Amino acid sequence: MSLSRLLGFFTRSARRAAASVTASDSEAEHFFALRHHSFKLFLTAWNTFQETMTALEYTLCCDHPFGLYRVRALCTSMATQVFQCVKQLERLDPAPCQALYARFGELQKKVAEDVYEPEVCLLGPLVLPLGEDSDLEALSGQGGFPLVDPATLRLEEVRRRHPQLAPRGFVITMAGCQHFLQSGDLQSEVNRRIQAAGGLAPKHLAKLSRSLGQLVEDTPLPPDLEREIRAALAHLRASCQHESMRLVLRGRLWPPEARGSDDPGLILWGPSVPLDASDEEILHAVQLTLARKQRAQALVYRRARGLTDAGAGVCITCMAVEEGSWGGLAHSCSPVRAHGELVHVYACQGLPQELDYSVLPADHATVDRQPPREIVSLAGPDDAACLVLDADTARDVAALALELEELLACPVSLSWVRTPQGELRLLLVRPIPLPVDAVDMPPVLPEVGPSLRLSGGYTVSPGRVAGPVCVARRWEDARRFPPGGILVVPDDNYRWGALMDRVAGIIAKEGLAGSRLASLAREFGKPAIFGMAGALDTLENGQSITLCSDICQVYADRQESLLPNVPPGRDYMPGSPVYRILQKASARILPLTMDVDSPEFKAANCQTYHDIARYCHERAVSAMFSLGAEKKYAPQRVKQLRDKVLKQFWVVNLSDGFAVTPPGPVIDIDQIASVPMRALWRGMNAYPWQGPPPVDGKGFLSVLFEATANPNLDPAAQTAYFSEKNYFMISRDYCSLHSRFGFHFVSVEARLGERTPENYLTFHLRGGAANIERRILRVRFVSEILWEFGFAPTVRNDAVSATLKGMDREEGELLLAIAGYMTIHTRQLDMIMQDAAQVAARREEMLNHCRMLFRGESLAQDAPGVEEKQACP
Repeated sequence: MSLSRLLGFFTRSARRAAASVTASDSEAEHFFALRHHSFKLFLTAWNTFQETMTALEYTLCCDHPFGLYRVRALCTSMATQVFQCVKQLERLDPAPCQALYARFGELQKKVAEDVYEPEVCLLGPLVLPLGEDSDLEALSGQGGFPLVDPATLRLEEVRRRHPQLAPRGFVITMAGCQHFLQSGDLQSEVNRRIQAAGGLAPKHLAKLSRSLGQLVEDTPLPPDLEREIRAALAHLRASCQHESMRLVLRGRLWPPEARGSDDPGLILWGPSVPLDASDEEILHAVQLTLARKQRAQALVYRRARGLTDAGAGVCITCMAVEEGSWGGLAHSCSPVRAHGELVHVYACQGLPQELDYSVLPADHATVDRQPPREIVSLAGPDDAACLVLDADTARDVAALALELEELLACPVSLSWVRTPQGELRLLLVRPIPLPVDAVDMPPVLPEVGPSLRLSGGYTVSPGRVAGPVCVARRWEDARRFPPGGILVVPDDNYRWGALMDRVAGIIAKEGLAGSRLASLAREFGKPAIFGMAGALDTLENGQSITLCSDICQVYADRQESLLPNVPPGRDYMPGSPVYRILQKASARILPLTMDVDSPEFKAANCQTYHDIARYCHERAVSAMFSLGAEKKYAPQRVKQLRDKVLKQFWVVNLSDGFAVTPPGPVIDIDQIASVPMRALWRGMNAYPWQGPPPVDGKGFLSVLFEATANPNLDPAAQTAYFSEKNYFMISRDYCSLHSRFGFHFVSVEARLGERTPENYLTFHLRGGAANIERRILRVRFVSEILWEFGFAPTVRNDAVSATLKGMDREEGELLLAIAGYMTIHTRQLDMIMQDAAQVAARREEMLNHCRMLFRGESLAQDAPGVEEKQACP
């Protein structure tokens, strides 16, 4: 072979070898990019899972009412993020994923069974007669599950003693109403629309309620139910054939499983129609009454009581009263005091529902409880030409109320009518819910006197509360009502009941103690004053006030001296059907049942969603960092960080983050070229962490309760900074830090380059070891510090996210140092968040340190022993 051909052979061989090396490098780079992309998608799912888990835990705290739609939304979100975790892990490490998918499928099925309860078909008659033909045993239903509400049963018991007192009629039972709501997937569509609307926020509640009500009205009655209603109407007409009668429809929404003397439930008055109207007109009135279940007030009531749709009993009592009847309400004693000397009687020109909903003006009489029951006062509205209520009727109604009080052995509220012939008819009787006891409410102190803003009116629900004012003259003014606000309104119209689970208190310019709004305020223990003139003109939106409804006074600002030992309003969520469903589902979602270091830490042993997500996190991190040990793929990409000593931090070089690439598995901090990482690391090591703060007894018990199995919380083990891998992903102008200590998660992401508009910094902190209340206080504490340095913090439950954009490179390095400092020194602060003295001292110290870092100063002079004690081992 000639020399030229030999040289050509070696040259081509060299080129092929070089091309082979280039192809191999290109393949490795491409593989690394794909793995890195999957890892980023995994982190997104993992972070969202953590945030949703916090939201679920916060919901379990029961600090606010919630409906089944929220439980379903949370559980669906948790399942989605867990599935995404497994899906992204499959691209990084497919080996355990078959077992993970199997466990996820089993858990998902069980959670779905918990939160999507199968519809139960209630057996029993659809319609039952009232009157002489009524059967109390049939009305009571089978197995102690009533077919009608307690008020209807009580009315039939009264009929046994006073046959002429209770009107004739019939009742569409709970079985009949349920049969209608389950027909044609009506209830499923109602649930779907509520879920799609995102719940019952005031800004869209009115529109949602109209949509649901129209849906119910447009759904035809099942043929068998319609047939039975027609038969009941024919029987009722036959018994009233010589009289001109009007049919009054009273719906009732109540928790069938509730027991006790307060007789909880929401009245749903329907339209009254002539008894001789066509069947079609009366059937339409029945549908209109059923549609009242979708009124905003009824939707909110169900949420506040923690009722599921399946667990909320509904029935419609249809009663025939003489045409031309008028009536009202009565309380056998004051509804705001357990005992009193007067009976309160209210009356209007129409039927009781017009007064109940504050549609018509009302007369008010007070009657002495002792014979001969003298009229103490009798008055009507200011603009009334004459009174509807006369003294004889007031005395007769008072005598009836006292008789029923003796019969039921408790104070009673009743709805009554007086016929044109002068006879009384009883439409409703129920116990008066006892008000919140005001015995521990402190007296007004002299120094508080100058803060008095308003006085007058009368108490309709006793109590004391402080909060921001929300003045609402119409519903649109309340669309963005703040939770915990004090509602100031012109009247006691029933529409304001749609805010009952959000208000802290109510002030109305006009109103009656017997109105539906007043009754709801007492049921939920919300302080309320009616008849307070000047409230609309004196109080302004957003101003803080203290409402003392027990003494009918309003003070400026929050007056702590008036609030100690004040009983809170009634919270019906604990133990409610919705809460029990959430608890059951949470048991399959929240707990961690596996120890990472245990030989039982296997995919097949995952018992909860949290187990699956945690297992995926461990395997995903291990898969990502195993790239550094595989010579075949990007062998120089992943290094363990060393700053004099090895740290439990790994660095992933995305592109040009290393100034020098050392041959081994370790890289020194001086060999890092990433500007944002070096600035962040400088802040993390600016001042040594002094260990967990001293914890009081409550804080210690909180930590034990939340995380007794977490070895990272042991003060004796604090020489090790992180027991898990923590990692930086870097390039020259970019850095992303993800770190974890026990239940404390921090991530920092930043870009610092020459183009100022593209620079940004984000800081995320969530989790902790203590209970949810302390963790929420901690993130608020952190957000206050970050706010001083120009961040825009957003707090959501126990997580805070703070972002800053458009800073120049020099300022960005100083801010990253602050972010690094906060990464280290926010650890375990949740333990002391209810110790005001410790919190104040820590705030002052940390603010001082952050200010020094922002000025570019060293903190070494404040840290004796820094040479010996490293902040980040």
